[in-house]
Amino acid sequence: MQPVHLFLVGGVMLSCSQDSSLDWGASGSLPLLRRETAPFFGELKSIPGHQCLRDRTHFRCPWKKGPITQVKLKEATSCYSQVLRLSLDLFGTETSRDAWSERALGRLLHSLSRELKVLDRTREQDQSCPLPFALAICTYFLGIFHYLKVKTHKPCAWEIIRVEMQGALSTFPLSGRRSPRKRRSSLQTTLLS
Repeated sequence: MQPVHLFLVGGVMLSCSQDSSLDWGASGSLPLLRRETAPFFGELKSIPGHQCLRDRTHFRCPWKKGPITQVKLKEATSCYSQVLRLSLDLFGTETSRDAWSERALGRLLHSLSRELKVLDRTREQDQSCPLPFALAICTYFLGIFHYLKVKTHKPCAWEIIRVEMQGALSTFPLSGRRSPRKRRSSLQTTLLS
């Protein structure tokens, strides 16, 4: 029982450490927050997806294919804050408030803003999003906003966007993912010190 107690205390001490690097912050907190955000997209669902099949379109998510796949993961992580800000702009519009329940939308916005705060707190100040990556992200979101405008913000258009953004945010590449072995050895070192 005592070794388990030491392991848990060591884990708590390690996660509360003030000298967390960008890698530990990004790989430790953001994926966890992203997993917490995912169900909030599901809460927004108001129309069965099969009713909106004719409204589907390909938005060309840049980090699934294209120039962003060429960027180093550390640089990609520096761009995630731009993606979160644009997502907050998208879901924070008046028309999105009309499309979904206030409670479900509020929970999603709160979760996205928590991710942004964690990222801003752990991000190194000298890192910036590389220009080609930043432009690809802006182009992607402009396409989404244009799609909504053309579809006059109809419920099916919002359902298509909900599904698109749920997939896009969950697959954004983040740097510094530590293998379980590295985390375990880091924890053991902390416990032995």
